Amino acid sequence: MRRVKVLMIFSILLLINGCIKRENGVTVKVPPTTTHNPVYTTPRQTNTTTTYGAMTIPNYHPPREQPVVIRNDSPFNNVESRPPAYTIPRSRYLGGAYRNNYKLKSFINKMVSKYNYDRYTLNTIFSTVKRDEDALDKYLKPTVYSKTTYVGAWDKYRANFLTPSRINNGVAFWRENLAYLNKASKIYGVAPEYIIGIIGVETNFGSYTGTHSVLNALTTLALEYKKRSKFFTGELESYVLMLRDEKLDPQQIKGSYAGAFGLSQFMPTAFRQHAVDFNGDGHINLFNKADAIGSIAKYFVERGKWDKSIPVTMKVNYNKKRFYGLATGFKTNYSQRHLLSLGMRPTSNFYGYRGDVSLIKLSRYDRDELWWGTKNFYAITRYNPKDFYAMAVHQLAQAVKKAYFQRR
Repeated sequence: MRRVKVLMIFSILLLINGCIKRENGVTVKVPPTTTHNPVYTTPRQTNTTTTYGAMTIPNYHPPREQPVVIRNDSPFNNVESRPPAYTIPRSRYLGGAYRNNYKLKSFINKMVSKYNYDRYTLNTIFSTVKRDEDALDKYLKPTVYSKTTYVGAWDKYRANFLTPSRINNGVAFWRENLAYLNKASKIYGVAPEYIIGIIGVETNFGSYTGTHSVLNALTTLALEYKKRSKFFTGELESYVLMLRDEKLDPQQIKGSYAGAFGLSQFMPTAFRQHAVDFNGDGHINLFNKADAIGSIAKYFVERGKWDKSIPVTMKVNYNKKRFYGLATGFKTNYSQRHLLSLGMRPTSNFYGYRGDVSLIKLSRYDRDELWWGTKNFYAITRYNPKDFYAMAVHQLAQAVKKAYFQRR
């Protein structure tokens, strides 16, 4: 009898401690609870700041809905090894630097209605945003540059890009990525040296791709830079869609103060329209050399209407040191016959090209240098609408090509 009482007392203690439970009058053992890769374990909090990995979300209240998983192995992470994946929760509440901003709330409403974007995910994304004062200052207080027509302007500009180290880096890049450069040339018809020229001018072959959070920069400019608010709002829209398509950590991508990123320095809209998975790994990664190469070539064809059958530009001689006779620039258009009648003399047969050309003037210390540009020169300006930029890409491309074949 005493033994029965002891067993009954022991059973009561087990029930109180939750180690067994009763179902329909039957005692059932319950295995101990274990937590394996929980989605989140943070209890409901009020008026606090909660940190998830690298993301800080003020006044976060975990919802009951299943949270969205965003890879921390972002294809935009320019490292060899990918960090482990983590889970980012969805929030009912909007925090961050612009939590009370009417324009941001309207933007979120638009993304929800137009693209069926999850509102709680957008709340979480924009709760991480910090105001990018540096990006805003770049536009509100721009550096005053002298006009490119001043004497010696081209000499000063080209000195930044036509350097022995950059040319050597271009040769090394060509050797390392020969297969993908040849593939891009075969598919899109863009010569390898011009793809190299873009990467060399934009990022010095990946040595500098920017340090600004693309999300912070685009949000700040879209909401505060009134002069180009429409443009940056469009880029922010493309960026947020890109995050959903590629399942990326919104704060991991770093780029320029304007929101361009990767070796190719694409803006988000250009990414969605022209970027390509060139190495076939299932992701588009513009920090990956193969994807950057293919995407630049594709951009040249789709945005610039690149024509592989014609040259890019040709230097012409002129019998005076300074030229003032005609309007110059990549937007001009003249027949070669008219320019020849003004005393210009080609330095080559221009690969047999006889079509109309633009007239480019480069001011050097001792003279004005004149060049004829084709539609392919114009295609380069679709990257950056400046004569000097396009000419720097062209001359770096030719310098790398010459060095590459001399060293083979």
